[in-house]
Amino acid sequence: MSHKMDTNKLEKHYWIWPIAWYLFLGGLGGGILFAAGILDMVFHAGYILALGVLFAVACLGIGSMLLIFELGQPKVFLRVFLSATAIIKWGACLLILAMGFGFIYFLFWLPPEWNLFWYPWLWIRDLCAVLMALFGLCVVVYTGVLLSTMKAKPFWNTPVLPVLFTVSALSTATAALALLAGMWPSYEYILAMIGSDAMAQAMAGEVLHANKEVMMEILHIADKILVIAEIVVLLLYVLTTRASGNLTAKAVALEWISGKKALLFWVGMMLCGLTIPFLLYQLGGVGAEYVAPVLVLAAGLLLRFMIVYSDRRRSMPGEEQYYRRLPKGDERFLQGWKAPY
Repeated sequence: MSHKMDTNKLEKHYWIWPIAWYLFLGGLGGGILFAAGILDMVFHAGYILALGVLFAVACLGIGSMLLIFELGQPKVFLRVFLSATAIIKWGACLLILAMGFGFIYFLFWLPPEWNLFWYPWLWIRDLCAVLMALFGLCVVVYTGVLLSTMKAKPFWNTPVLPVLFTVSALSTATAALALLAGMWPSYEYILAMIGSDAMAQAMAGEVLHANKEVMMEILHIADKILVIAEIVVLLLYVLTTRASGNLTAKAVALEWISGKKALLFWVGMMLCGLTIPFLLYQLGGVGAEYVAPVLVLAAGLLLRFMIVYSDRRRSMPGEEQYYRRLPKGDERFLQGWKAPY
């Protein structure tokens, strides 16, 4: 029994970090692409959110490398694309498409003096906004589906998990966009669009600041709604699992509610990661502008690690009885071998 536990512990240390970080970065990057695409289509605020899109592409790129590492054979990762039905193949394709359309979309917000030849083709930018939003949302949903299909892990094997990961990813995405809104290359882009009018250029900073404040207010309101939704879905996920008939899933849920993970769940997630950010958004000021988004991002990362660490496997019929019957090492028939001839 101890040998089995030690082996599981070693295996977990090998894959726990890359998969947890991948789930966080994939959800964050996909959520940013979805949110930025929708906000640009509705409010035409792409120049304010451009750096967020580049940050999302970087998150998806790092997440892809972690996913390849988690497979255990990085040198032959192309085999992923050979299977027609493997869910990880669809995840890899979605990541490539989301990163590609997101990066092309970002290029349109660079200052025109970069002289990129496709600047006049704004229909490509609008098309990329739609496609990066679509594939970004697919990546967000995929991060939850990836775990929920694993029937051997009953705490993951529930349709509520993709919903929880989707809400959490969108919440962290709006928080990240609020932190990055209005940064480079927004000001340079506005100056280039204004031209050589000195008075207009003098007002460019004020215009950008005003538009940034409006967009941040929209993002804060959206994040407040998403935080409330995440609290509801997270409680629903844990409490329904606690009431389920599966003993393994119920045991994990008890760890979250009143066991060794209770402090992380109630204080780390529910209080510091969700409730306090909501109150800070309500109060406004510096807390809403900087502290609340950082806490939301930390809560999203903590949630992924807590979920991945809750990977207790459902025992096969007779498995526990088999391990109970294994010798412990002090039985008489084992000690007999140590006697001299």
